[in-house]
Amino acid sequence: MRFYDAIQDAIVGHAGEWWTYLVTGMLCWIDGFFPPLPSESIVIAMAALSETHGGPVKLWLLILIACVGAWLGDNTAYLIGRHIPLEKIFRGERGGKILARAHHLIHHKGPEVLLSARFIPGYRIAINMVAGYVRLPHRRFMVIDLAATILWAAFSVGIGLVAGSIFHDRPLLGIITGVALGLLVGWIIERIGKWREWRQLAKAMAEADGK
Repeated sequence: MRFYDAIQDAIVGHAGEWWTYLVTGMLCWIDGFFPPLPSESIVIAMAALSETHGGPVKLWLLILIACVGAWLGDNTAYLIGRHIPLEKIFRGERGGKILARAHHLIHHKGPEVLLSARFIPGYRIAINMVAGYVRLPHRRFMVIDLAATILWAAFSVGIGLVAGSIFHDRPLLGIITGVALGLLVGWIIERIGKWREWRQLAKAMAEADGK
């Protein structure tokens, strides 16, 4: 993570230069199949330094780069799941639980879970790999994931813009606040998903008892 922090500091410190967009896109791509790189924080930090707040970052280019990178990353995860046994990737008790949950969600939720998982680092990788593993039609996956990445990029940029507006004269505080808000929203989405699962399970058990 120190290496990632160094990359993030370099991007923020040189925001607006051509190579920062390229590196941001690459991080969004890698984050689609390699969990230790939370690309949301980079996108949010860049958005907080946008032209809207007097910064050098072009929003339209940032959104485009984030969408393309995230979409390619998710599809890379899908292809990995299609061609590599997932038991070799998700090892140990925790990996097994993540994989089992992803299986359950893909079979019972379909498009809904593909859309929501994009906002949860780590789980989106498992969900997309399982989508490939269970042979969800790739064209269908690409269309659903395109909608998910557009929403994700717009949402991440929106958080950065809000944080940048609130702390217009203190950009560093705006960046920190924006990244914290992004992590908080991802956590809330994950909690809501788990709450809905427990609620559906309880309903199913009640119906079984009533028969």
